[in-house]
Amino acid sequence: MSDTDEPASKFIDQYKNYGRTDAILQEERRQRLLDKQKRSRELELDAGRVGLLEELETEQHACESMECQQNQTKRPQKSKTRIITSKLFANKVQQSEWMHERPDDLEQWLVRPCPVGQRCLLVFRQRLAIAFNKRGRSIASIRTKRPLRDAIVLDCILAKDRTFYILDALVLAQIDLVSCDCQFRFSWIESKFHDHSLGELFDTETANGKEGFRLSLLPLYDLAQHGAMEACWSHYPAFPGTSSKLDGYLFYHKESHYVYGKTPLVVWLFAFMLNDVLKLPAGLVNDQYLSDKPARYTGNYAEYIAEFDRMQAKRKRKPRVKKPAQTMDTTGESVDDQTDATLWEAMEAAPLDSDDDDLRPKEEDAMHQLEME
Repeated sequence: MSDTDEPASKFIDQYKNYGRTDAILQEERRQRLLDKQKRSRELELDAGRVGLLEELETEQHACESMECQQNQTKRPQKSKTRIITSKLFANKVQQSEWMHERPDDLEQWLVRPCPVGQRCLLVFRQRLAIAFNKRGRSIASIRTKRPLRDAIVLDCILAKDRTFYILDALVLAQIDLVSCDCQFRFSWIESKFHDHSLGELFDTETANGKEGFRLSLLPLYDLAQHGAMEACWSHYPAFPGTSSKLDGYLFYHKESHYVYGKTPLVVWLFAFMLNDVLKLPAGLVNDQYLSDKPARYTGNYAEYIAEFDRMQAKRKRKPRVKKPAQTMDTTGESVDDQTDATLWEAMEAAPLDSDDDDLRPKEEDAMHQLEME
């Protein structure tokens, strides 16, 4: 046998992932995670592990409960700017992976359409709601119209129209939902959202006359139900009656727990990728979603995902340009109305769960402006 006939390595077929695609590896990780969840639930009950609800309840003071550090900056004739950095709520946002292939058990998945916006945890304590970004830094604080007896922690998207859209919940109505399966969490959220009138907690107008915040529950579709796909993907726009634009879709496995960080049991697709990944019948996805695809998308979703991830990694490696800090009013109970539009344009071009650090320096400045609420 000549040298050219020999493989690069005689042991290539013994490599751990040789011949296995991203889709196969993702499915294997899903199954391992589901098995681990079943085992860990029993272990946690036996060990009496302290959950997020217990951590909230044992804290003596709202400031102490968030293990916060206050950064205060003076402004002439204005109240002090107050930014809270929370160790308790840092790195607790559940993040998705790309969907690399249509799951064999598609009927075991739930879908939420997601608007363009910033991911955050919205924490209610007494008469105050504070939104924390993924790093645990406060981006908004809002006074509620009535005091709440129990703490609430919601996983939300803060959209440009000043609406907190609820994706999920970690604590609600004295239940720690982190170790509950997704199907129960979503049923509990919908029930308590209406029972406790959570959509009416915020004033439509603040004391200084600015537009207030809103709290809304995103629609949910069960892919096991007849007509769910058509109801989810045939209507355009996805959020009628609002200025919110569709970012994409999150798919949740019904048995998944709430995971701090990335999980293969929650996956993501842009609308223009639905037909190619899920192999849907013609006409099921509204033509407008398909026409809104970027020019570089040719239908090869695996190639698009690889290129997208490469560009995101390149952004992270770029050196940051440090600019003078800006001081802003944080007492208006609202995000600054002058937030640079380029921030939201950048978010439209990135997956819902991409890190805030992925934004380019110019857009990152706009993010800081948003956070100085």
